[in-house]
Amino acid sequence: MKLCLTIGVSRAPPLSYLPGAITAAKEMKEWAERSGYRTTILTDDGKVSVTVSRIRTALLELLPENDIVNAFVLHFAGHGYRAGAEQNMWLPSDWNTELRAISVEGLKKRLYGHGIENLTILSDACRSLPSSVDIADLSQDSVLPRGPYDPSFPIIDRFNAVTDGREAYMLPGDENAPARCIFSSVLLEGLSGHHDEAFDKYVSDCVTSESLDLFSKTRMKEISELYRLKCAPENTVGTPRDHFIYFRRDNPGNGDAATLRWPAPPETPSAPSAGAEILKHAPPLKDEALFELAPAPPNERQPQDIRQSFRLGREYTNDDVNLVILGPTPTRIWTTEHAADTGNKVRSSEYKVEVSPQSTTQILVEFNDGIFASAVVYDQLLTVLSRDEHGVIGWACASRWTEAQPQINSSIDAISNLQAGSLSADQVDNIAAQLREMKHVNPTLGAISSYLYDYSGDIDSIRRMAYFYCLYGQGIPFDIAYMGLLPFHRNAPVYATDVPPIAARNATPENDRLPEWVTRRTDPISGFVAGLWPWLRQGWEFVEEPENEEAIPAEHIRDAIPYLLPSQFTSFSRDGAEILIRKFHMEGN
Repeated sequence: MKLCLTIGVSRAPPLSYLPGAITAAKEMKEWAERSGYRTTILTDDGKVSVTVSRIRTALLELLPENDIVNAFVLHFAGHGYRAGAEQNMWLPSDWNTELRAISVEGLKKRLYGHGIENLTILSDACRSLPSSVDIADLSQDSVLPRGPYDPSFPIIDRFNAVTDGREAYMLPGDENAPARCIFSSVLLEGLSGHHDEAFDKYVSDCVTSESLDLFSKTRMKEISELYRLKCAPENTVGTPRDHFIYFRRDNPGNGDAATLRWPAPPETPSAPSAGAEILKHAPPLKDEALFELAPAPPNERQPQDIRQSFRLGREYTNDDVNLVILGPTPTRIWTTEHAADTGNKVRSSEYKVEVSPQSTTQILVEFNDGIFASAVVYDQLLTVLSRDEHGVIGWACASRWTEAQPQINSSIDAISNLQAGSLSADQVDNIAAQLREMKHVNPTLGAISSYLYDYSGDIDSIRRMAYFYCLYGQGIPFDIAYMGLLPFHRNAPVYATDVPPIAARNATPENDRLPEWVTRRTDPISGFVAGLWPWLRQGWEFVEEPENEEAIPAEHIRDAIPYLLPSQFTSFSRDGAEILIRKFHMEGN
């Protein structure tokens, strides 16, 4: 069984009108039906809004309750934005009144419960960061309820119009062609078999995920040059290369699609295509802009603030200090254990936090403006929490036994790229390879990596990271255990978990260049979870409607969700922090 849902949202006021989204959805429907997919199309053509409830109904009607789905293609064209590390949002027609956005990662996770073997997500939407707190505070809706099956992990292909943090484009129509969302049109050219370059070199007469990836990148470059735009897609495709075939020359009906007609390019060589719309572009508002229309200057961006605020400059060679707070001095530190001030205020606020026998302690750092920053303190590691003059919060870990600054540089880079929107899934293996630097597992990098692996559905790599934390006697970052769907067992004041055996990755030239621990087979092992809630804010999206494995911790923390602050790392207003302080019997020192 092959299924396809294609969605085109042209009207999402007060954002700009995108007639190309209708074109994209209709043409994707035509391709899918010719290719044997049972297809549903949702658009706002004819004034009918595309809402979360309408998408939910369409999905529930399309997905079977007692059958396996060989392939599911989910296509969206319209407005979107990025909320975290490879965390993408699509905006329905009524987003500005209902204050709801479609969480692509949440929806993808819900689809795990519907017996899907191959999942393809085609996203023709912007992935830029919102500049408004109002946007950051939109409810992130996973659309579907829990599915009829236990979660299973399909092979996932993801095709995005742009890299993380960038804008997508639509061309206005003319007498030659209708309005076109550029990326959807390029994908359709490849899927319809009209370009020889879209066919796989090794799988004869077939368009595979790998060949569609290569074709779309080459073709988008050609379109960019033709229309004087900057278009750069980002795709992540599953293995093996022929896990699913999108087009076969010899299939009935294939090749019947008409060649796509494109609007005329600009006549002036240096001019951009007249009227080309950024898919996220919004009309000017009175006092606020819903989205940035251009990147902020380098000296105004959050990564610069983070880099400047993470400066230590000395060693911590004894047990007197395991927590350093850079920036404003906190009014109180709340912990599940005891915290003591060392009294040294020369460079920063320095503390000794008693660590539980399971090697970690959850803390909340209270500042005098009512903001509570969350972090975890490890036995034998130094936790460094930073808050700059703009309120930007980040934290990392390093060994206490040598100069800390060189060790946390990799974390600083990851945090900076996370906040800049330039951290992508194709970097995750290299980031994961840094986790063993200085013979210590770097937990902050591990937490970030879990979301990058989750983006492409690589649950095995998330669990492989968990194995090595257990092997070295360190707590598994909460986000790794949660995104890896590991079971949580209450073992106050921490959680225990079991990591299943993981097979080695398939041998490929790329995998052969990675350290063995990133790709090797691992045995079953048990360990403890570091922290009582997600380290990164984006992890809270999965707390409201948890899978069975996630239910125990979710039950204790979901009441704090309304009080989360719009920060990359978890932080709370006072009301949210007080809920958790009471539930986990935390003490303030």
